[in-house]
Amino acid sequence: GLCYHEDTLYLLWRFLAFLDSHCGLKNLLDILESDKNCNSGELRMLQLFCDSMSHYITILDDIEMYELQKPFVLRDYILMSSFLNIFLYKGISQNLFDIQDTTSSSNSLFRSCRTLLMVLYRRDCRRSFAPTGHWLIGDLKTSSFFNELKKGRKIYSILIQEIPHIVSHETRVRLFRKYVSREKIALGVHEYDNENFQPTVITIRRNRIIEDGYTYVSEMSLKNFKGVIRVKFINEQGLDEAGIDQDGVFKEFLEETIKRVFDPSLNLFRTTEEQRLYPSPSSHIQENHLNLFEFVGRILGKAVYEGIVVEVPFASFFLSQLLGQTQELLYSSMDELPSLDNDLYRNLTSVKHYEGDVSELDLTFSVVDNHLGQLTTHDLIPGGRVITVTNQNK
Repeated sequence: GLCYHEDTLYLLWRFLAFLDSHCGLKNLLDILESDKNCNSGELRMLQLFCDSMSHYITILDDIEMYELQKPFVLRDYILMSSFLNIFLYKGISQNLFDIQDTTSSSNSLFRSCRTLLMVLYRRDCRRSFAPTGHWLIGDLKTSSFFNELKKGRKIYSILIQEIPHIVSHETRVRLFRKYVSREKIALGVHEYDNENFQPTVITIRRNRIIEDGYTYVSEMSLKNFKGVIRVKFINEQGLDEAGIDQDGVFKEFLEETIKRVFDPSLNLFRTTEEQRLYPSPSSHIQENHLNLFEFVGRILGKAVYEGIVVEVPFASFFLSQLLGQTQELLYSSMDELPSLDNDLYRNLTSVKHYEGDVSELDLTFSVVDNHLGQLTTHDLIPGGRVITVTNQNK
């Protein structure tokens, strides 16, 4: 509804923007503190705006958002995201939102504000519109944040779960490393905190690194997999390679395994024009392709768990799938399309903004797929291959 009436939406934004300094931040927080049921007109208007604006930004393409800038200019998105970032941070810190009660009005307001904030944040991650450091909360000190989390303060756990971007990426990595170390100690697999520590030793043949690695990893218990793994290599001549060091050989095993599973000849993954990786649509030719994907996932997970940096340039649309973002209500596949096929994205965008008679382009609502040399036509809508794209239905 309202998201298609951009002029009305813009007027609503201007009203909120001029409530007070910084979009009436202090005023709205004061109202929320005294009105947990969110019955005030200001809070209802804020929620209506966030719900409508989330849909509006989702359907904007890059030309509309970054070039045309009508009616919203990039400065509006910067101010909007700054307000929401601080509003949610202070609201959570001051316990103004009943986040645990999904039926509460304050929870509904929180979800609406957070949805818009994350839509803006992901748009900025894909193509930046905000200045460096924009998403960080300046008065949030790393040391105190760690201390509060260590004390088990629920508010800080909610902050890192709901709006993790308010702390730097380096801080989040350090926090993750602390969690990993703590878990290893709890499991008894930390080599420096357990007198009875015993590493898991695996023997890998150089010429069968994927097969042997797959066998060991699939049979290993989760506890042992999270512990220390030592690798002993057998060379191509069938002879033991000298030594089992602390981490170097295991790191080499990870790197060699990753290098081979992403080799195009294995047909598990393909690359985009920008040499970004994504699962191959024809991977099913490998009989056990799903098991191999699981193996790849566990190997990458182990690398992350151990803090081992590996070069795996995944396409952003695939990363969104891994993070579960494609299941969200406001996920836009068009936003991710450039990371798969930039030419297709540009062509679709040009059709959207085409000022002439689109029917003259002789397009239909269908797409032709070339799979192993066999061309197949897929309808984008029922009967799409016989429906011409016009100015009215595009």
